[in-house]
Amino acid sequence: MAKQDKATVQIAGALCVQRGTIMLQAFTDAITVSNHQKIDIFDPDTNTGYQRAPVTSRVRKAATYYDEKKGRMPNPLLVNVRKQDMNEDRAVVLVDEDQAGYENAVLENGNWIGTGRIEFTDDLELWIYDGQHRVGGLNQLLGDREGYEDFPVPISLTLGLDQGQEMREFYEVNTNAVPVKTDLAWQLLTKMAEDDPELREMLAAEDKDWVTRAYAVVDELEKLDGPWRGRFQEANRRKTKGDGVTIPKPQFARSLKPVLDMPSFKRADAATIAVVINAYWIGIKQVMPEPFEEGQEDYVLQKGSGAVALHRVLPQVVEVVRSNGGRLGQPEGYAEVMKELPTLEGESVDNDGQLTTRSGADFWRVGSVASGFSGDAGRRRLSLLIQSRLPSPAETIQL
Repeated sequence: MAKQDKATVQIAGALCVQRGTIMLQAFTDAITVSNHQKIDIFDPDTNTGYQRAPVTSRVRKAATYYDEKKGRMPNPLLVNVRKQDMNEDRAVVLVDEDQAGYENAVLENGNWIGTGRIEFTDDLELWIYDGQHRVGGLNQLLGDREGYEDFPVPISLTLGLDQGQEMREFYEVNTNAVPVKTDLAWQLLTKMAEDDPELREMLAAEDKDWVTRAYAVVDELEKLDGPWRGRFQEANRRKTKGDGVTIPKPQFARSLKPVLDMPSFKRADAATIAVVINAYWIGIKQVMPEPFEEGQEDYVLQKGSGAVALHRVLPQVVEVVRSNGGRLGQPEGYAEVMKELPTLEGESVDNDGQLTTRSGADFWRVGSVASGFSGDAGRRRLSLLIQSRLPSPAETIQL
């Protein structure tokens, strides 16, 4: 391929041919991306395009991340130069070595790895099919701030897909992506925050410090002699039959947010909060011991549904215990408030297909009534059901 005279922009990097498709992994500056970007947003009136409209809040969040938080962009934008533009008038690929091997791979739908560059004219459109909010954040900074023109932007550039193929790539990226599990990420965040005052301050400013506080509470709770010792599944550790593990650690940590949001616990240290939670669960065990003694894995009380629902009602329980003059670190006060917990009842289908009313510990068996309260909405309903068995703090106030 001959070098074109009109080329005014150049992007160089690792070049390959993958099953006949030319791809370039490279960096370019933010101003080049901004000047050439094009996003094919779906228009319901004309039924053209395929991308979602950008969300302003996500664009703003990206800009804040790169500017105020000094964030980096390690993940590449997915970009395409469309087939009709791959010609010597608008865009051309130049190979550093092995031109014959490169051309043969393109012709034979084969594979090839090397280095090279694309040169293109000022009016060429770079179609972004993944990363539009990051680009939007950079566009905002280029308009509002100085010093972002040369910000290095990683790009994965496909060369020569038509719109239909580009749309297919967009679909695959957005339907096959698997969300990253938060267990290890949260633990690493907690570890980093221990030694980084600026990170702790940033998390507090964004009201996200509860994540690190929750993990600190769980760590303290594991040290105590109580119902939760040995019940948490650690990151990167498989659950095995009979190991006693009932709940992933991040799920339990998330369930603590209503507790950590209580004004009286905002400044309390993790060890103190852990003592309160431990006493609460010991109190529950006193009024309904079976789920804690007959094989915890057979009950949902110490799984997600139970932990989330019972921690949602803990702030109310704490207020009642206080109104009764009880101490928050003593299980007896919680046992008194939770004494009606075994009266919860509901219907579930038994092995014969018959509806059976379940109460007490049976209410909490796996596959029984409590198992039906799935998802956030279900757990909220379960917590309201538990609250209906609790005395109101107002009922215990003595004037």
